[in-house]
Amino acid sequence: MRRAFAVLGLAGLAAAGPLRAQSAAPAFQQVSQKFDYKPVKQIQAIQLALDKVQVRQIVFAPASEAGGKQRHSVPEAVLSIDNEGTTTAAVGVAIAIFDAEGNLLAAGAGGARQGFLAAGERGTASIRFPFVYRNLDKARTFLLTLEIQPRPAKGEESAPPGS
Repeated sequence: MRRAFAVLGLAGLAAAGPLRAQSAAPAFQQVSQKFDYKPVKQIQAIQLALDKVQVRQIVFAPASEAGGKQRHSVPEAVLSIDNEGTTTAAVGVAIAIFDAEGNLLAAGAGGARQGFLAAGERGTASIRFPFVYRNLDKARTFLLTLEIQPRPAKGEESAPPGS
């Protein structure tokens, strides 16, 4: 029985014809770094770079109580991202925030608002923490991950940002 399935499988591959070489999309790169959580008026200067794409500032916006029909907003982090390279790139970021004991207080991920950040441009990425965030007042460190992938040349296929 097994032999019959193996033979049928090989016959199916032969009927499909020769395999075509796939054009490889440009490889992504990723770097992570841990920082002390110490924003001054919610703004914190940081330095994380990868292939001339840099995150230099993060703004932590805490949840605020709002009146009227809104119950409250959720906290978020907004990162300033500079692409000082010569290639347009898809840019993604992820943040995990921890207390002094290493407990996870909030986590989220996002990317450049336009999906791709053109060479020489500055952009932002907003990361919301909608569900787990109520202990952010105990935050002591955060882990930031930056991921980039150069935009493929015309005719090459690549997964769109955020997929």
